[in-house]
Amino acid sequence: MSHEDLVNRVLELQDMLREGLAVRDSLHAVLNKILNAKEDEVAHFAGINEIGLDPETVELKRAWEAARHAVSNPVGLMHKQR
Repeated sequence: MSHEDLVNRVLELQDMLREGLAVRDSLHAVLNKILNAKEDEVAHFAGINEIGLDPETVELKRAWEAARHAVSNPVGLMHKQR
């Protein structure tokens, strides 16, 4: 690969990274708005124990938990899901 090709590829990758970060920021903002709008529901599910819950409720509790984690610590959520 020539130097010019390499430089062009790096510039393309930088553009892709910027676009990806912009999308992440937009999703983060939307998710934060949803969490704020559903604050009572999020707090309710955060305070209940999973023991004895039906599978659908457990899934909903975990989804709200993941959403809260994604807003507060997106990198930590990525590591947790691996």
